Amino acid sequence: AENLVCPWPDCGVPADRCQVHHLDAHKNGGQTNPSNLSTLCAYHNGVNDDGDVPGKNFTKPKRGRMVRHRGKVKLLTPGGRLVGNMHDLSAMGAMDLI
Repeated sequence: AENLVCPWPDCGVPADRCQVHHLDAHKNGGQTNPSNLSTLCAYHNGVNDDGDVPGKNFTKPKRGRMVRHRGKVKLLTPGGRLVGNMHDLSAMGAMDLI
């Protein structure tokens, strides 16, 4: 209900064809709860940089990593910019409509 398409910028893969993704990587202790989950298409789920635990050998993302910022899922680029998906359907999720 949060994302109708993969939230990676410029992706239009419908959410029903996406995979569930841990924003804070499960391998790094990320919890399986709604605030830490999003959907990503199979390709972007595969190229997303899981990174390290912040404060412990934290590395900049090489390709980019999805993060939750002010309630929205956005791409944190290697340059440190936060970029959202501007697809027409990306602004029609349940949280955008309330």
